[in-house]
Amino acid sequence: MNSLDKNDIRRQAIARRQQLGDAGRRSEVICSRLIAEFPIQEDSYWLVYVSVRDEVKTTRILEEVLANGHQVVVPYCLTNQELGLFLLTDPQQLERGAFGILEPIATLRAEQTVAPEMLDTIVVPGVAFDRHGNRIGYGKGYFDRLLTNLRSDCLKIGLAFDCQIFPEIPADAHDRPVDHLITESQSIRCSAKT
Repeated sequence: MNSLDKNDIRRQAIARRQQLGDAGRRSEVICSRLIAEFPIQEDSYWLVYVSVRDEVKTTRILEEVLANGHQVVVPYCLTNQELGLFLLTDPQQLERGAFGILEPIATLRAEQTVAPEMLDTIVVPGVAFDRHGNRIGYGKGYFDRLLTNLRSDCLKIGLAFDCQIFPEIPADAHDRPVDHLITESQSIRCSAKT
């Protein structure tokens, strides 16, 4: 498949997601399932994306991790199309940044930076997924680059609405699948195609 196929899937998935009338309720179900199935271990570092637009809302996960005194890391966009990683200790440390996404306040970033190899679990956004864990993002490659820099034992969990699951997502050699996928109706242990 060529890149046009990925673009077609991306457009279709975004349109499906925009048509959901109860995305907030569905997000709550997804977040509850994640928290129940993957209890946060003490001293573990979780990266949780900060939701934007019609994505699965991650506010509940961020609040849960912070309320229990665990380590939560949030990503932010750097100028070289890579993600910076910030140790969040208070939701007030976020402000609107690139693409309208809540990001860490710029003056706090240097002192609360986390290296990718410190992450134990990463909650990954996506526009579309398949049951093998392959994903399509918005096309800028921010998360793809991060996924290549993680420890091999870092658990990668994708969050999506059922309407974002496709029979097959074309995967390039540099693409890294997620290990687990959670939707409002199912929890999928992904097995990458060989």
